[in-house]
Amino acid sequence: MRALTWIVVVVAALWGGFWFVASTAVQRGVEGWFTDQTASGMVAEKAGLRVAGFPNRIDLTVTGLHLANPVTGAGWRAPEVQVFSMSWKPWHLIAALPGGQVLDLPGQSVTLDGTDMMGSLELHPGTALGLNRIRADGQGVKLTSTAGWTLAAAKVVAATEEDPSMANTHRLGLTVEEVSPDPAFVRALADPGLPAVIPRLHLDAYATLTAPIDRFAGQTHPRLSGLDLKDLSLDWGPLTVKAVGKLVPDATGLAEGEIALTITDWRRAMKVIVAMGALTQDQADVLSNGLETLAKAGPDPDVLNLPLRAANGRLSLGPFPLGPAPQLD
Repeated sequence: MRALTWIVVVVAALWGGFWFVASTAVQRGVEGWFTDQTASGMVAEKAGLRVAGFPNRIDLTVTGLHLANPVTGAGWRAPEVQVFSMSWKPWHLIAALPGGQVLDLPGQSVTLDGTDMMGSLELHPGTALGLNRIRADGQGVKLTSTAGWTLAAAKVVAATEEDPSMANTHRLGLTVEEVSPDPAFVRALADPGLPAVIPRLHLDAYATLTAPIDRFAGQTHPRLSGLDLKDLSLDWGPLTVKAVGKLVPDATGLAEGEIALTITDWRRAMKVIVAMGALTQDQADVLSNGLETLAKAGPDPDVLNLPLRAANGRLSLGPFPLGPAPQLD
């Protein structure tokens, strides 16, 4: 019995020592990162930093966080950010994000609020630390801009997961439920036929990259080399938008392929585009005349089918040329 007691004491002491070494390394590493960013000309400020979680977790808390690029004007401010990991599984991180975060963009700042806003990052254990999966979700998410607009959603879930059956390929997913558009936009739209809340926005796609996302990404610079869009859909009462298709690089690395875009109640969609300010009413009228001919050529004049086609180095949407095709490889 005495021997067992000593074994327990020794193991506990070793584990406590391991936790102390690991937590100290994390704190020094994060402090060093802030110092390096400041030395490189970036804004990297914090009010406080602490590590807790003994004996089984490494819990990092940063308060008064401010990160920014002085050149672009982009930045992020948060009252507090917490990152958790099990001390025996450091390649799996979980983050808790509070409301009151501010995204600084050129010309405006956007405040992000919500509840249960969590994120997780899981890497492959090993020297390369390749990305396995990411997930972020939140309830009651709301964006408020100093430019005067707001956007809210009851639930947001975004995720990526590596697909081991294809090299450097990740599955992308996004679901946004019960979206409340900006009130000014709703007033400008003035369409009682559309519900006040957009029930659902959904994305399911596979993205192939030129290199893995790992700790060497700063040297390899992974770029998009293929997109397989399984579903991009918006359901808003009688107005629905759906896109499916695939783009791959041709022999010169330019995008090649087609994405089929289907818009039900497309005339109402034109009103939405005008209310968003993307087109003037005169521009929308001219465009609608051309689209009317295309819609009447199909089986249902209320449904518009437009292929987004990339071929021979050019990109077009139906009969409308858009310019050069993007580089994929």
